[in-house]
Amino acid sequence: MYRATPFLLAALIVLEGACGRNPAYYVDKGDKLYAKGSYADAALNYRKSIQKDPSYGPAYYQLGLAEIRLNKAPDAYAALSRAADLLPNREDVKVTLADLALASYLADRRRPEVLYKKVDKIADQLLAKNANSYPGLRLKAHLAASNRNFPDAEELYRRANDIKPMQPDVMIAWVQTMLLDGHSEQGEQLATQFLEQNKTYLPMYDLLYRNYVQTNRLEDAERILKTRGENNPKDPGSLLELAAFYAARHREDEMKATLQRLLDDSKSFPQGRLLVGDLYLRLQRWDDALAEYNTGAQANPKDKVIYLKRVADVWLSQGKGEQADQVLDEILAAKPDDEAAKGVRASLLLSKPSPENIQKAVAMFQGLADKNPDNAVWQFNLGRALVASGDPERARAHLQEAIKLRRDFVPPRVLLAEISEAKRDYRGLLQYTTEAVALNPRLTRMRLLHAVSLLNTGDQVQGRSELRQLEQEFPQDPGIQLELGAVDLNQDHLPEAEQRFRKLLAEGKVDFRATVGLVRTLIAEKHPDTALSLLQEEVRQSPQSVQLRALLASTEMQEGKRDLALAEYQHLASDAPNSPQVQLELGRVYREQGDVSNAIVAFEKAGSLAPNDPTPLALLGECLSYTGQKAQALDIYRRALQMKPDNAVLMNATAYLMVETGGSLDEALKLAQKAVASNEQQPNFSDTLGWIYFKKDLNDSAVQVFRTLTKNNPENATFHYHFGMALLKKGDKRTAEAELKTALAKKPSGEVRQQIETALQKIG
Repeated sequence: MYRATPFLLAALIVLEGACGRNPAYYVDKGDKLYAKGSYADAALNYRKSIQKDPSYGPAYYQLGLAEIRLNKAPDAYAALSRAADLLPNREDVKVTLADLALASYLADRRRPEVLYKKVDKIADQLLAKNANSYPGLRLKAHLAASNRNFPDAEELYRRANDIKPMQPDVMIAWVQTMLLDGHSEQGEQLATQFLEQNKTYLPMYDLLYRNYVQTNRLEDAERILKTRGENNPKDPGSLLELAAFYAARHREDEMKATLQRLLDDSKSFPQGRLLVGDLYLRLQRWDDALAEYNTGAQANPKDKVIYLKRVADVWLSQGKGEQADQVLDEILAAKPDDEAAKGVRASLLLSKPSPENIQKAVAMFQGLADKNPDNAVWQFNLGRALVASGDPERARAHLQEAIKLRRDFVPPRVLLAEISEAKRDYRGLLQYTTEAVALNPRLTRMRLLHAVSLLNTGDQVQGRSELRQLEQEFPQDPGIQLELGAVDLNQDHLPEAEQRFRKLLAEGKVDFRATVGLVRTLIAEKHPDTALSLLQEEVRQSPQSVQLRALLASTEMQEGKRDLALAEYQHLASDAPNSPQVQLELGRVYREQGDVSNAIVAFEKAGSLAPNDPTPLALLGECLSYTGQKAQALDIYRRALQMKPDNAVLMNATAYLMVETGGSLDEALKLAQKAVASNEQQPNFSDTLGWIYFKKDLNDSAVQVFRTLTKNNPENATFHYHFGMALLKKGDKRTAEAELKTALAKKPSGEVRQQIETALQKIG
């Protein structure tokens, strides 16, 4: 008979003990880890408890608390919801769940109704059990405030405060509600009363400060910041906020005196230099920030690398990799794998742009951003690298993320403004310049672009006023004069515009935009020959300037001198064989002259030189379709649509050619409907949609579309032809014949004419 050895018996006993551990064991273990701040390990033990007993409510509750600490709100919500189901009599569970739901509701701009209802339901349950339930009243008050039902919210906050006086979360919400409801005096009195008993509660000072600034009560704003500092003498943030207040109002001496208090008391503020430097960095006072960081590095050898990293941040925030190289060796000597050093190296690559260097920089910043997604500097520099690589759309997402991470970060706003200007997205330009100037009023370039954005979004009065103000401050600035010249031109103040542009050119402040402005002004003044003579002279003096020659060619084209324009573009194509833009314009001239074969060659070359630009493909597809190569054209349009899937013109062209080449009518219908939805006023989009209806035998829909089109566009032969064909399919031969004859009278193109004549013969 087999007998177990003592060792095996011991092992079996241990195993039996392990298997026999109850759910409470793991919850207890998790609680100890939670108390130490080891929330991930605590959550793991709570899950083990749930594995032991899926109905053990305390484990779900504690797991929810741990998930909150780990910033996993959805997981926390699920765990707490289950806990509330399993522990229906535990008020603390319900309140925690309601608080999480409320926080999630307020953080989501969509205001999910399900979360609102959850909070409201729990509050009702608490108040049904106890009409004076403090958490019930508090939750109801928060919901009322979120609905801007301020009178009810104030009354509910008052009742909650009567039960548990001076609780911070209720008091600050109550004060804020009063301020929003226009009861500023009562709100401020309540806040003052609270601060007399809770002098260290900083959010209340911040709320009052924001209110004073928003209502332009700057003396009160200064007073509350001073009071905050007096009541919290060891809090560096109080002094920094006061210094920032002085800085924003150009009270330089008071700002420096306030910051000096941080520097003089090294015992209370051992990182004073770092904090002061950080404020200067936040204010984009680069030289002051560098001075503090360098002094701190010398005075604190143990923390030298920390200060050097900040120095690197200063240069990186400005996009100046060359200067950052000065600290690179020191950082690498101390920490060879330091991320700041990698960032400097990537910036250096961008400072020496080449396709290879730019792609390396993108890869390096991408790695840094992936590893540190909450680092605003890496997000900004990744966006900067992507702009350099020619991918502004990807860049935009990272620049916006940088702003989310650092609300006061100016450089990403500056770059977003530049992207918006390049795209002529003036609403975006207005947004980013407004934010940038609010954060740093000394940014002249952003002030100029802000004025431009105002002019182009309809606020002519304010835009011109801001330009005039800039002109007074910087009378010799050519950029400001250029914009004022553009305003004069757009408002038909032609003599003033001409005078500005001529003066800029005469003073030697040569900017190609001044030449463009003068040429446009001369043409507007009905002096095209003078404009062409000017350009010919400019080209004679600068024969290597591709910009000038391209402007001459486009002006010649505009004035109907196609042969001269063609010769100029051919010359340009010879001098700049790798310019996709030159090939595009050359192709357009060929197309205008009816030389479709050479246009196709030019567009194909432009496409090979700019493989990520759908414009050459769209023009190539149009030419191929015109020459009857519809299958090839469809393939080209599909490639272009992959690059710009939301481009309505490409959607429409692709849908139409799918119909013409026997492709999927269902797929074509989806594209056409999407194109029409994007621009219902574009008749060609509606025509394509109607033709697809016709092909799918949806005759009533087709007739309705074409009836509207022919009514609104009576001279369009194709619309009348399509209307006639739809009527014919419905059996209305008499009306169809009339429409087809009308189409024929409008002198359609050869292919359409042939189709109309064939249809009329069948009717006859």
